[in-house]
Amino acid sequence: MLNTFISKKTWILLFCVIIATIPRFNRNQFFISRPPADMAIHTAMIEYYRTGEVDNILLSKHSIAANWRPLFPFIASFLPFAPITSLSILGILSIFFSVIILKRIMRQLGVDEKNIYLSLYLYIFSFPVFYYTTIGYLDPGLILLLNLGILLAIQKHTFLFYLNLALGVLMKEGIIVLLPFYWLYIIKEEAGTKKTLISIILSILIYFTISVIVRKLTFNSSLGFDVFWSPGSDMFLYNLNRINSWLSFILVMGIPLALISYNFHIFKTLIKSHQGVLPLIAGALMAVSTYGFAFISTVADGRTTWASYPFLFPIIGLIFTNKDRIK
Repeated sequence: MLNTFISKKTWILLFCVIIATIPRFNRNQFFISRPPADMAIHTAMIEYYRTGEVDNILLSKHSIAANWRPLFPFIASFLPFAPITSLSILGILSIFFSVIILKRIMRQLGVDEKNIYLSLYLYIFSFPVFYYTTIGYLDPGLILLLNLGILLAIQKHTFLFYLNLALGVLMKEGIIVLLPFYWLYIIKEEAGTKKTLISIILSILIYFTISVIVRKLTFNSSLGFDVFWSPGSDMFLYNLNRINSWLSFILVMGIPLALISYNFHIFKTLIKSHQGVLPLIAGALMAVSTYGFAFISTVADGRTTWASYPFLFPIIGLIFTNKDRIK
């Protein structure tokens, strides 16, 4: 029955996502041994949603930022598995659905079928999908909502875009990288009308209103902890000497940037000829800039730049398509 609604290619994509993510399922330490980090907070949040019991870790200053991101653990709490297993399964599903949405984005932008699938396989068999999807982090949920936001903007589903933005704030504050893409896209589409200005203001209000509300209602908001990362030379030197801070950036961004650099002449042509490319570049640059800010203000990690993938891979698909046409 399912085969009637789901194509063979879609099943293959799901299989590939599982293959790419299963090695680190439930934060498997066989390949790479790492401390639990935010995973312990996310699993404690799942237990809270299930039982109402507040673990001490949720009241500590170390959990402040993680407590601002309730949506992914909340959804995971409905799955009938151990907390880490629920997070891992939800991570796999998030990446799979992000792949399906990314496929639609690329079709909408004019990427041909062969290069859609080539781009999707590169997206799936990438370092961040392998490394971050099933280790108790909520970034897969952010990746899903970023892809969905791009598709909704392109298809001009304005109300649904705003709803997705609001949910994205509850997923992770990194949804902010969607805003420069959206602003540039509607400016190019609507040629700077009054409606454009209203849309920009409304998107800013939604982002910051939801952000303030979730911070006021978080578990430890009444304890007086304050966390807004302040830039400083100490954190810059710390990250410079921390191999994971810059190596993870290279592992996440290396292949996409290498593909764009190698085909830079096509990339430059696309900027001029395709109105969707410049907004996608804006989103990708915003994602990279959040990593830059993290590098001088907190513990930097390459998963921050994973948020650039929903913007970079449609560009890569367009590069492949235009390269074929030149041949």
